[in-house]
Amino acid sequence: MKAILLGSTGLVGHFLLTELLNDSDYTEIELYSRRSLGMQSPKVKERLGDLLSDDFWPERLQADAVFVCIGTTKAKTSNTETYHAIDFGIPVKAAELAKKGNVKHFSVVSSLGADAQSKTFYLKTKGEMEEAIRNLNLKQPYFLRPSMIMGPRKEKRLGESIGKVIMNGLSFLIPEKYKGVEAADIAKAMWALSKGQKAEVIIESKDIKKVADFNA
Repeated sequence: MKAILLGSTGLVGHFLLTELLNDSDYTEIELYSRRSLGMQSPKVKERLGDLLSDDFWPERLQADAVFVCIGTTKAKTSNTETYHAIDFGIPVKAAELAKKGNVKHFSVVSSLGADAQSKTFYLKTKGEMEEAIRNLNLKQPYFLRPSMIMGPRKEKRLGESIGKVIMNGLSFLIPEKYKGVEAADIAKAMWALSKGQKAEVIIESKDIKKVADFNA
């Protein structure tokens, strides 16, 4: 099997790459990224460049599964047009080319509360992304909607650090749907879906761990 992974340098993408490397069924993993991971593995190939440029992309994506873990934050990308190009444009472009390549499985990390009608720019962008991809009628599209993504990050995010303290210390007070989700569980859920795990097209935050508990 061949996988194409977008966002391998991020937290979820890092864990998903590990899942794919440990799965003997996946013999080829192509990473679409701005920068190289410098990984030495016969399974891994890299397609490096500017994912916002049309010149970066092939005519179609040819793989058994395409995983989109790419995304940005307001802290990293304050310009709303660039933000939209990353969180909407890249996943939709990948989905369009996956459709052309007759890809069977396509999964993307979205967000809790994604809604094309939302007044919040972030949630509206995620909702519009989901809507655009669903309209393509892919064979097996999945949208994972995590709440706060938990895990070890290289960069420090003050808001998330505070959120994690609250999540860990007062988790018993937080409704299940709003509790943080481990990046490793999101990654394992995406891998599991590509191996036959059953789930709804939209996987809410509270259900991600259940989907991740899968033995292929």
